[in-house]
Amino acid sequence: MNDKIEMISNMKMVYMRNIGSYGSKENLEMMKRFKKWIKQQQLNDELKEYGIYGVPQDDPEKIPPERCRYDLMLMTNRDFSKDQMVQTGHFEGGTYAVFTVTHTTETVNLFWRQLPQMIQHNQLNMRQAPIIERDREEEGVCEFLLPIF
Repeated sequence: MNDKIEMISNMKMVYMRNIGSYGSKENLEMMKRFKKWIKQQQLNDELKEYGIYGVPQDDPEKIPPERCRYDLMLMTNRDFSKDQMVQTGHFEGGTYAVFTVTHTTETVNLFWRQLPQMIQHNQLNMRQAPIIERDREEEGVCEFLLPIF
């Protein structure tokens, strides 16, 4: 797993939300809908530049799985406030430690299992914000963005 530090700016964004267990079939279907919507809206430049952010909003150890919120976000300055397919919002940027992993169930699960050791090994000072998964359409890889000070 490669790691680097990245600053992400505050930006306007659009998003779709699912409420239910993380890793569910519904979240996969939402990703398909979101990618189709992005293509229909001709947001390929934004997709290429920023990728799609997957953001778990709740801790499944504290919130029942059926109530966990999962957002898919795309950064864009275009106004979609009247589009009923998506919601609009503002992403609070910051500094992130970025880990690139092969996008398979096995390596993603391994990432989550090894996360406490990686935080300690890399001496990361975590801040209170969700860990984000970023999909940049690169074949077979995804990135995990850990919010740090």
